[in-house]
Amino acid sequence: MQLDQTHVAIRVRSLSEIGDLALVLLHRYPTLLLVGFCLGAWPWMIANAALLYWIPITEAQFGLDDSQASTELLRYASWMALLVFLQTPAAGVVTTIYLGQAVFEHKPSWKSALTIARKQFWRWFYCLGIRRLAVPAMIVVGIRLFQPYQTMFDVVVPVALLFFAVVIRAGRPFLPEMILLERCPLHSNLDHEITLGRRARALHRPAGSDVGSRWIAVAATLAVIFAGLFYSLVWARGVMTGYWNIGLFTLLVLYPLALWTIGGLSVIVRMIAYLDTRIRLEGWDVELAVRAEAMRQFGEETALVRPQPIPDMPANSGSLPIGGSR
Repeated sequence: MQLDQTHVAIRVRSLSEIGDLALVLLHRYPTLLLVGFCLGAWPWMIANAALLYWIPITEAQFGLDDSQASTELLRYASWMALLVFLQTPAAGVVTTIYLGQAVFEHKPSWKSALTIARKQFWRWFYCLGIRRLAVPAMIVVGIRLFQPYQTMFDVVVPVALLFFAVVIRAGRPFLPEMILLERCPLHSNLDHEITLGRRARALHRPAGSDVGSRWIAVAATLAVIFAGLFYSLVWARGVMTGYWNIGLFTLLVLYPLALWTIGGLSVIVRMIAYLDTRIRLEGWDVELAVRAEAMRQFGEETALVRPQPIPDMPANSGSLPIGGSR
């Protein structure tokens, strides 16, 4: 294993270069969204359908053009967008692990990534599904099944959930990588052991303003991309069918499809931003080079601590690094 010959070039990148590399990775690994993200997202998709699809289906029986229907459809759209936003980190666990393997491995395995995700299920589900409000938000929506619109539950509550979620995630955006790749324990009785809380403070506090501003910029960019993707899907449907009005197919298929596609893209961008932050703060590229040279000179046993964030690193394929010339 030669740690300084990674498949994804380990170097400092600007925000625009991070977005560029995300597209390169999608080109190199097209299954990132088609397979990997769907493996983690499909339970959440089914749950969202069970919780929210009744709203447009019920309104379609009486027509989707009146003012009452517009209010209910806005309720559906806002709750669906909020749920996908909250669920994306948990839905992207398999993709995150796969990308971690792809740094060192030419042909990473989805089976291996899925196995690791299953072994760590309760850790990431608790941190990303419960503490990051995805499951609590779903409980609120479930309580309101088949109930009419109410300002308290359909305006105040989702706005409050969104506010707290944005504050939490903007402050610690790389929590999924620390759980899945660095595998920091949630709690420990040993003073010298780096727990998840200690690791999060060490990684996020020194670069708090930079990480937060980058998160806001990425979120705004992804919102624009979502709007373009959604209206492109609606336009394509209109061209093919000649039907341009908003219908159930648009609400039940195209709208969630656009949301989840952008969610999958955000997982890839976050992973690259995480690597970039580690390089800037901790000199991870230098650490890999030093360890690689030590292993070549003195043997693999000299690497007392395996380089993080990548677990279970197989032998490098020797291919040229992705993004090496960028």
